[in-house]
Amino acid sequence: MRISGIALLAGLNLLAAACTPSPAEPAKPEEPRPEEAKPAQTDPAFDHAVSFTCEGGGKVDLVFNASDAGAVNVRLDGGPGKMLPPVTPADDTRPEMRFSEGDTSVVYSMENTVTYESGDVKKTCAFVSTEIPAPTADGVVHTLTSADAGKTFEVKVGEKVSIAFVGVPTAGYIWGASKPPAWVKATEGPGGPTSTAQRLPGFAGGSHWEVMVIEAIAAGEGEITLAQRRPWEPEAEPDADTFKFTLKAS
Repeated sequence: MRISGIALLAGLNLLAAACTPSPAEPAKPEEPRPEEAKPAQTDPAFDHAVSFTCEGGGKVDLVFNASDAGAVNVRLDGGPGKMLPPVTPADDTRPEMRFSEGDTSVVYSMENTVTYESGDVKKTCAFVSTEIPAPTADGVVHTLTSADAGKTFEVKVGEKVSIAFVGVPTAGYIWGASKPPAWVKATEGPGGPTSTAQRLPGFAGGSHWEVMVIEAIAAGEGEITLAQRRPWEPEAEPDADTFKFTLKAS
């Protein structure tokens, strides 16, 4: 009986041990989550800036004629802008433009280089021309390109399509609708330069973006013809270029 009691006690101890939960492992510390990248802040004052790439790295952006007094708006490496009024150079025959305010100054050379100084910072930077994309018109459902010539597009009454052309308005050639049907309305949209070089002081000529906007003001279907020509020339004079597409409005 004594042996049986000891065996019973041992069995109860084993059962208790099996039922006793094992101590929980300590919780692992959560790894810090990477911060989401915030969208870059843009300054609309520099939408039409000219950029200069600096020796040793960095970039200077300039907006010429940023004020009625001919000031330049300047920033370094995307930082805050600063307005600098023009300064008359000691030697008016030097081919450069000077701007200064406080400890910040900019000297623009007609050879398309810029010297930027602010405090202990001094940068020598050069201009490299880059292409400017076509401006966009508001409220359009189809934005056409030259590759869309001859295609058909469907719209609802009140909707618009736009087409961006490269024109030469300085030579008098303008894009416009050629005898549009009565159920569409053709208007000129936004325009602008095709390269940043056209924003430099003294630049003349060059091609420009011209955007035409076609709005369906009633239901209809037909071919739309846009033509590039000089408005003052007689109709018998052939168009310099044409763009045609079919529009269905319902």
